[in-house]
Amino acid sequence: MTQLTFFGGINEIGGNKILLEESGTRVFLDFGKSFGLWGKFFEEFLRPSASQGISQFLNTKLIPDIKGIYRKDLLEFADLPIHKQPYVHGVFLSHAHQDHASYISFFDEEIPIYCSSTTKKVLEAIETVGNRNIEGEITNFKKRPLLASQRLQLPISRQIFTEKKVIIDGIEMELVAVDHSIPGSCAMIIHCPNSTIIYSGDLRLHGTFGNATEEFAQRAFDEKPDVFLCEGTRITETSRYGEEKVFEEAKDVCLKTKGLVTVEFSWKDITRFLTIYKVAKETNRRVLIPIRLAYYINCLRQTLDFLPSLNDENILIFLERISSGTYDDTDYSKWQREFLNYPNLVKADYVKINQNKIISCLGYFDMLDLLEIKPEKNSAYIHATSEPYSEEMEFDAKRMDNWLELLELNKFQIHASGHAPGVDLFKIANIINPKKLIPIHTVHPREFEKTDLKVLYPTIGETIIID
Repeated sequence: MTQLTFFGGINEIGGNKILLEESGTRVFLDFGKSFGLWGKFFEEFLRPSASQGISQFLNTKLIPDIKGIYRKDLLEFADLPIHKQPYVHGVFLSHAHQDHASYISFFDEEIPIYCSSTTKKVLEAIETVGNRNIEGEITNFKKRPLLASQRLQLPISRQIFTEKKVIIDGIEMELVAVDHSIPGSCAMIIHCPNSTIIYSGDLRLHGTFGNATEEFAQRAFDEKPDVFLCEGTRITETSRYGEEKVFEEAKDVCLKTKGLVTVEFSWKDITRFLTIYKVAKETNRRVLIPIRLAYYINCLRQTLDFLPSLNDENILIFLERISSGTYDDTDYSKWQREFLNYPNLVKADYVKINQNKIISCLGYFDMLDLLEIKPEKNSAYIHATSEPYSEEMEFDAKRMDNWLELLELNKFQIHASGHAPGVDLFKIANIINPKKLIPIHTVHPREFEKTDLKVLYPTIGETIIID
């Protein structure tokens, strides 16, 4: 008997935590962070702390109270019962965004993770360039409590497997590439002895690699699925604004701007980087990237051979002034220091005198660097990420506008979403043609009634039996 229990991703965008059970075998489909629930209790200066281990996450219901799945060091620290064997046999991870991956951090290290090889590289890169915290220890972790004398201890690595097809007892899972705003994203085709389940992850048709999503939909149809777990982030929206449109509009801004052009986008979005790289080449500019993006590209070139080399004549690597302010080697972390001898490494003074030859990939958190560069009057700032959709993001947007006014930068909103709009979601669902569709990752699940499919609406904690 196949069962699905929903611990997240229902009537919310993100936070996917779906437990699949088949004859005593249990696996999770993603185990992500719910930003909506997190925001109910926490904000920038009131954040979960490692000092209380796992307790605060259980007490605020950010993670479900399921026995036998969490790290023994965290359970012991919280004075909670410790299991002998993990309750689940694995977690299938669709992609590396926090709302799908982040709370794998709490999983018992004996529980294996299955994902694409590119997703593994993305996770490793993010953890290297970011600040270690208890919510982001996915590929490895340090045991808690972490005393000062133990801070140099080597982290414990997790078991991460990157085979495209995995069999765990009676559950067979196949990862199928789809297009999304982070590389390595996959949907899943899952076969149980008497049922077939399709899991969308996050996807779109209008991206650069949208054909991958179409190929997935056809593959899924061929499997004659019983259930389709389908994301619906933008199901009420109609815009199919694609990456080619981003390229055209960003190119137009560059051609009309005599000074510096700055583009803000998520540094994990390789598709957007490639778009800006192409714009730079076609407008006789060079693309300026921060060291964190340079490191990320270097990591991903091991699995994505279409990425340019960092020695490319069209790329500059930006060295920000930190710590002592003298650009001394000791100011920079080990992973940063590998770029310090690159011939295309430049500082703010170089950018300042070459503004009309550069597109900088600096953003909201790099405003102090832009202040040092001193963009020429009427330079351009392209906001190539989503517009604010929460109160906290509204505050950030207002603060950014204050900076743009101070720097006298002209703002342009140019963005293509990582999620499919309603018309494309209906197309995908109708191609796959499951016996039943379950909306996930959406606050508008009833919109799926516009298809001709039978739609089920589970609640958090509810178990659905797949006949």
